[in-house]
Amino acid sequence: MRKLFQGTNLIVLIAVLTAIVISVLFIKVPMPTIQLPAEKIPGLNIGGFAVTNTFLATLLADITVLIIGFLAVRKMKDIPSGLQNLFETVYEIFDNMVVDIAGKENGRKWLNMFLTILLFLLFANWYELIPGFDSIGIIEPLEVTYVESGGTVKTGSAKGTYLGLPSILRPADGQSIALTPEQQEAALHEAEEAEARGDVYHGPHDPEHASGGYTLLPFFRAAATDLNLTIALALISVIVSQAIGLRRLKGTYLRRFVVPYYTGNKLIDGFVGILEFISEIAKIISLAFRLFGNIFAGQVLLFVMAFLLALLLPLPFMGLELFVGFMQAFVFAILTVIFFEQATHSHAGGEHH
Repeated sequence: MRKLFQGTNLIVLIAVLTAIVISVLFIKVPMPTIQLPAEKIPGLNIGGFAVTNTFLATLLADITVLIIGFLAVRKMKDIPSGLQNLFETVYEIFDNMVVDIAGKENGRKWLNMFLTILLFLLFANWYELIPGFDSIGIIEPLEVTYVESGGTVKTGSAKGTYLGLPSILRPADGQSIALTPEQQEAALHEAEEAEARGDVYHGPHDPEHASGGYTLLPFFRAAATDLNLTIALALISVIVSQAIGLRRLKGTYLRRFVVPYYTGNKLIDGFVGILEFISEIAKIISLAFRLFGNIFAGQVLLFVMAFLLALLLPLPFMGLELFVGFMQAFVFAILTVIFFEQATHSHAGGEHH
């Protein structure tokens, strides 16, 4: 115990305590605004499609993988070094792993799919750890003007509630903004246009009810915190596995969902076939929500830790998220290969069990 307060240990301890005191007294991090759906970037549309910050993060991860892959193979050498050496090492490690699971023939065919999913999700998950990634964006006022049925225009303050979850608090007295019929008509028109664009309508504000608060709409947000991405990847994984099964086993593959051969009793095997079909649907839900839940929870954790203590406290959790980001990418990719391998077995009665 005495060594803790001597020499280098004492200096480190004093530095940590100083950082904590400075963080508490002088560094005030605002309460994070945590929103489940991805935020739409105002004014950024592609052919009527509203672009979200998770979509931009997805493109960023895609471009990163393509650029690094291009740089790795741009000048191939017999004796690899640098980025080429790193990629060949990664390739050999996971090549052996996939071959052990699926066999040499199938493993080599599916390795590209495995590495594509792994590298894409790896960069998509790790981008959230880069300072400024989800903290640079558009500042918006917290007062939100909304239009009720009948053309009544009112205002409310979108204040943070539990863990900063935004909610619109409408005035209890039900007072309306004093607008002329022409202004109400214009406000309704603007609200309809904003809804068509997928934007939040910020109309005329009542100064008496304004809280003066602001919220941040980040340009980028971790791609896997959008269920659209995780469900899309899960659908690709499961649909491709069905295609592999049909290509390899033809019509025999469909027997696993009708009357597979397990016990020889058609009634029991028919029930098992129904469970097999349900399990395919469950794979989509499991893959999508495992990835989404872990990455979204990790992002919330980093936000809250920084809010509680800006200096030092977030560091160990960033290290944890570095590990979680890799593990979630690996689990998603390896389960995809396992689903592919399972699809090559028919359960139609011609196999040994």
